[in-house]
Amino acid sequence: MYPNLYYVFEDFFGVKIGFLRFINSFGFFVAIAFLVAAGLLSKELRRKASEGHFKPTERKLVVGGPATTSELVINFLLGFLFGFKILALFIIGTDAVQDPQAYIFSGRGSLWLGLLTGGLFAWMKWRERKKQQLKNPEERVVRIWPHDRVGEITVIALIVGLLGAKLFDIFENWSDFLKHPSDYIFSGGGLTFYGGLICAGIAIIYYTKKNKFSIRQLADAIAPSLMIAYAIGRIGCQTAGDGDWGIYNTAYKVDSNNE
Repeated sequence: MYPNLYYVFEDFFGVKIGFLRFINSFGFFVAIAFLVAAGLLSKELRRKASEGHFKPTERKLVVGGPATTSELVINFLLGFLFGFKILALFIIGTDAVQDPQAYIFSGRGSLWLGLLTGGLFAWMKWRERKKQQLKNPEERVVRIWPHDRVGEITVIALIVGLLGAKLFDIFENWSDFLKHPSDYIFSGGGLTFYGGLICAGIAIIYYTKKNKFSIRQLADAIAPSLMIAYAIGRIGCQTAGDGDWGIYNTAYKVDSNNE
C-alpha cells in the first residue's frame, strides 16, 4: 500500500522525491474526486438551466473600487502560510519531510519567507484592483446562475464535509478520543463518510435556500457527481490501505507450513 505519493513514485519509477511525502494518497484521490464532481455538477446545472429548471438571481456589485482591507489581509495570510510552510521546505531540507504531519502542525517554518510571500500576495491583489479601478466606482446588477456557484458549493462541501467526517469519527471512538484527543484532531485519517455527507448536505441546503434556487433540482443534479466522487474516494482508500478489506476470516485455517 502507498500512504503517500512518495512511495508510489519510488515503487513505480524508482525515484525518491521527498516533497511527495506531504501528499497523502487518500487526500490526493479525494482532491481528484472533488474536481471531477465539480465539473460534472457544473455541466448538469447548465443542462437543467437550459431546460428551464433554474432561474438566475441578481446581485449588486461595486465595480471599479480599490482593494478592501479584508482582501489585502486575507491575501497576506494566504501568502504568509505558503511561504512560512511550503517554501520553507527548500531551506529546511529533507529533515522536515521525514515526518510531514509533525512538521505541518509544528511551529517550524521560515518567518522571513512568510512575511515576504505574504507581502507579495497582498501587493498582487492591490495591483490587480488598481488596474481595474475607476475614477467613480459603479454599482452594477449581475445575474448569477446556479452553475456560476459551483465553486462556492464545492468549497462548502469540502470544508464542512471534512469537518463532519472528522466529528462523527470522534463520536464513534469517543473513549479513545478522550485518551488521545490531539492525535484524533490532528490525524489525517479517521474520516466517517456519512458524517461528511450529513454535515455537507445540511450546509448546502442552507446555502441553496439562502440563494433561492430549487433544492430538489440541485439534489437531482448532485446525485451523479456524488456517486463518481464516492467511487474515486474509495480508490484512494484502497490505495492507502485504509481499512477497506473487511474483517478477518477466523474460519480460514492454515497448517504449520502455511499451505
